This record gives sequence, structure tokens and C-alpha cells, in this order.
Amino acid sequence: MLTALTDLLYVISNALLGPVVLLLLGFLAWVLVLAGGLAKESFERSRVRRSLDAAVDLARRGGDESGVWIPLSSARAGLPQRFVQFLGGPTSEERMLRQAVINVEACISSSIARHSFITRISPMLGLMGTLIPLGPALSGLANGNMQALAGNLVVAFTATVVGLLISGIAFGMGLLRRTWYARDLTDLEFICDRLSSVGSEERSYVR
Repeated sequence: MLTALTDLLYVISNALLGPVVLLLLGFLAWVLVLAGGLAKESFERSRVRRSLDAAVDLARRGGDESGVWIPLSSARAGLPQRFVQFLGGPTSEERMLRQAVINVEACISSSIARHSFITRISPMLGLMGTLIPLGPALSGLANGNMQALAGNLVVAFTATVVGLLISGIAFGMGLLRRTWYARDLTDLEFICDRLSSVGSEERSYVR
């Protein structure tokens, strides 16, 4: 009975090698696509920061929503673009501004979650791709089949390297995006606070 169960586990383990390798290749393709997106975002980063800095400067001086809107809408990328798309036009309404910030935070969470998911899962897949071939490799060693031993060890070590490579790239991109987005979100929150206060003062004056 125990032998039958052990053989079943051995068969299941070996059957997982193909899906694990395919998943590793899929994750590698995914992280390369994300790297391309990061390269594009990096290229547009200077324009995004100029737009945000200009908007923050106008908000600090007490500019109205129309004046602040101009540099924000000129970014056409990154978090300012999402912020502008959600609002649809200049406004100092606190509820709309807060909801726009919440929407931007949701976009940030979604983007960072992808990197975190890849960072955690790819080493697991790499470990599985390492351990699964070790069974056939040890069987080959016991039977004196050095070719089977060498082939399975190559697969095992390659899976480890690929899994760690994917994880390292995803972790680095996630860290860089966290840094960028934290700064941008802080500026957007400041702009919202200033516009809300200016709008409140104007409404109080009208009354």
C-alpha cells in the first residue's frame, strides 16, 4: 500500500514538471512585458515630474483649479493622466478630488500587486523545477545512467536560475515604481488639499 502511494506521488511529481516549466516561461515573458512598460514609463518620467512640479507650485501659490489643471493635463502619462481622466475637467469639489485620489491609489495597488505576485511565485516555481527532476536524477545515479543524471540536473539548475532571475527583475521594478508612485501620490494629495481649501474659501465668500 505504501509503495503504491509513493509511486503515485512520484508520478504526480514528474507530471508537474512540464506545467512548471511552462509557467516559468510564461512568467519570464510577463516580466519582460512589464520591463518594456517600465522603460516607456521611465522615458516619460521627466515630463510627468515637470507637470506635477508645475501643478504643485501653482497650488502652493493659491491658484484655482483651471490654472492647476493645465500642467496636470499636459503630463499625458503616469498617475497625473489617470487623475485627470477620472475627473474629466477642472474642479475644486472635495468629494470628486478625494475619489480621484482613491482611484489613483487603486491603480498603484494593482500595479505593485503584479510585481509582488511575480516576486513571490517565481522562486516557488524555480524551486519546484529544481526538486522535481532530482527524483529521476537520483534514479539514474542508482542505475548507473549518467546521461539521465546529467540531463535532469541541468533542468534542475536552470529552473532555479530562471526563477530567481524573474523574481529579481520583478522586485527591482516594483521597488522603483513604489518610489515613483509614492512621490507622485504625495504631490497629488497636496494639490487636492489646496484646491479643496481654495474652493471652500470661494464658496464661503460667495455666500
